[in-house]
Amino acid sequence: MSRTPGDLTSARVRWGSQTLAIARREWASLFASPMAYIVLFVFVLVQGATFRFHTILFDGDMDLVTASTFGGATFWLLWLLVPPLVTMRSFAEERRTGTFELLVTTGVGDGPQILGKWLAAWGFLALLWGSVLPLFLLAELHGSLDWGIVASALVGVLLSNALLVSIGIFSSTLSQNQLVAAVVAFSLNLTIFLANQLRALFPPSAIESRFFEYISIPYHFARDFCLGVVDLRTLVLYLGLALALGFAAGKVLERRRWA
Repeated sequence: MSRTPGDLTSARVRWGSQTLAIARREWASLFASPMAYIVLFVFVLVQGATFRFHTILFDGDMDLVTASTFGGATFWLLWLLVPPLVTMRSFAEERRTGTFELLVTTGVGDGPQILGKWLAAWGFLALLWGSVLPLFLLAELHGSLDWGIVASALVGVLLSNALLVSIGIFSSTLSQNQLVAAVVAFSLNLTIFLANQLRALFPPSAIESRFFEYISIPYHFARDFCLGVVDLRTLVLYLGLALALGFAAGKVLERRRWA
């Protein structure tokens, strides 16, 4: 029997309401534990100290300070470590405590669960990285600042974190152990990070070099985002991979449900 437009609309509304309910639940759960506050405190402390150090080191040259803030060692360390910490409990904890099975019995599908958890984790990371904006506002009082570059760098952070959250959620579906989920996510993040280094194994004009250049997030920040450029191809890459990982996470959950 074919479904009427009214049935499809009702299904979409129910799907959307379930997604938002899961997102609100996950957001509240994040701040119900000390982990979120610890991560937020350490993140702001490290970013503030690093920003001040770069301001002194580069004698107030805000172009160099911006490039270091979104491309220095501290930036990449936080970029690699924080998303796995935020996402490691997404499904690992649900499956360990049996909450996942409870949600399934109430009619909440895998799609709303994955998207809701993704929205909550991505929103938390957006809050973290948005905390650097007051630093730039204060720096604006003491020197000229190119807000276009700051904006494009933040867009790059949000886009790349969309991919990292999908990696973390996918990793969390693979194990009931949060630590294992975090290690798997970190390993995948590190693989993407190191892709840029593989370019050195091939001539610059070789297709292999161009491939690793295309998937290299550090390359995107150095050549695009930190120069005020947002490339549509990069947008397609990040969101396409994020959707693919979300689909893979759904397949893992489906297989485990029927196992």
